[in-house]
Amino acid sequence: MSIRTPRIGSVCSADPNDWPAVAHDFAYELRQFIKTDRDPDRRRAAMSAISEFEDAGDDPEALQAFVEGSGKDALQAYCLPFMSFSSAPSGDYGFWPDIEWLEYCAQSKDGVIKVNAGDAWPPLWTSSGHEVQFIMEVNDHGNVTLYNRRRREVWSCV
Repeated sequence: MSIRTPRIGSVCSADPNDWPAVAHDFAYELRQFIKTDRDPDRRRAAMSAISEFEDAGDDPEALQAFVEGSGKDALQAYCLPFMSFSSAPSGDYGFWPDIEWLEYCAQSKDGVIKVNAGDAWPPLWTSSGHEVQFIMEVNDHGNVTLYNRRRREVWSCV
């Protein structure tokens, strides 16, 4: 069984003001993550959020509280580095790359190096002794792939 990780993109396409539909989608995603989660604290938080969803029943205010509170927080806990769970400008909730923060960390040399796709990677340590944890590879179309220091892809986006 492989461990489920978030994929960049929307997790629900419901009207963001349709709290029952959004809450249902959040609970579904959490249930999928729980199936393979090995982190007991994160799993416990996700199960607690699902219980809150189930206790809410058809109460729109309780469902809204779940979506804006424990449901969103529990999904955020599954994010990969430089990723967040939030609402996009379109209103869709999903897992989105935090390109601005990634760029900032690369510019400040805070554990991230930015390279052009196809170029050789520099040493994964800096002259100041700081280790590079992530490599941000950008191709000529602007697509970004984030790798960890073991050269394994963390996520990519177009």
